Amino acid sequence: MKKILMMLVLFASATVRAQNVPYGNNPAAGNYVKVKDGTRIYYETYGTGKPLVLLHGGLYGEISEYENLIPVLSKNFMVIAIATRGHTKSEIGHKPYTYELMSDDAYAVIRQVTKDSVALIGFSDGAVTALDLTIRHPDMVKKLVFAGGSTSAASYRPGEMDELKQLSGASLERDIPDFVRERKKLMPEPERWGEFVELLKHAWISQTTVTPEQLKNIKCPVLVAAGDRDRYNSVESFVSIYKLLPLAQLAIIPNSDHIIFYRQPALMETMVMGFLMK
Repeated sequence: MKKILMMLVLFASATVRAQNVPYGNNPAAGNYVKVKDGTRIYYETYGTGKPLVLLHGGLYGEISEYENLIPVLSKNFMVIAIATRGHTKSEIGHKPYTYELMSDDAYAVIRQVTKDSVALIGFSDGAVTALDLTIRHPDMVKKLVFAGGSTSAASYRPGEMDELKQLSGASLERDIPDFVRERKKLMPEPERWGEFVELLKHAWISQTTVTPEQLKNIKCPVLVAAGDRDRYNSVESFVSIYKLLPLAQLAIIPNSDHIIFYRQPALMETMVMGFLMK
């Protein structure tokens, strides 16, 4: 568990460091959408052109994990970077989290910003949410980058889901106090940190399985990308997803664990831009 936490804190600390553009906390680019249950979801927009949506990873993730990609993407697209409910400046709400709920939040943001179809980039939890959006709103999604995601809670490597279940607000404050302290500074209700962790764990545990038939029915081009040492899902699981998709590309990133956008930023930029610009 400590090894997982240290790896993710390394990623988080890299994405919250001082920047010229404070991605994820940028008043010049930020806005909110109030979704059906009254929760306010934060997002930022950059650039002009066809819309492209960024969905970050869960718990440790935030908009700034795309800090290397946003400047490149915004030269060719209108980038819509969404903070998942409970993460940084988005409100927590009161519903148990599901990926369908997070998908509904993202859909509300997208439709506030544009009526056009969009390209989606999702990492980890964001990839699961992006896949749900693609399945439920096929006419809205024209391209999907599915990075480090899963199609079922059962696909996790043995023991990994058990370790995630053991996380709590208190354990995170004990093991990675600096990260939690910085995260709370951005949260509208920092006193609900522990409750947020429990709500998010519900999404991990209750993840709806995506069936082979659903994958076969996805008509838009999909780039499946993952590290060759991803600790949550095996390379074989990503290959299986790739084989079921009608219009897919597969990128297994060498010498990389789960956080591929951090481990191999230049390679990910080249691949993502090549896929999106075709």
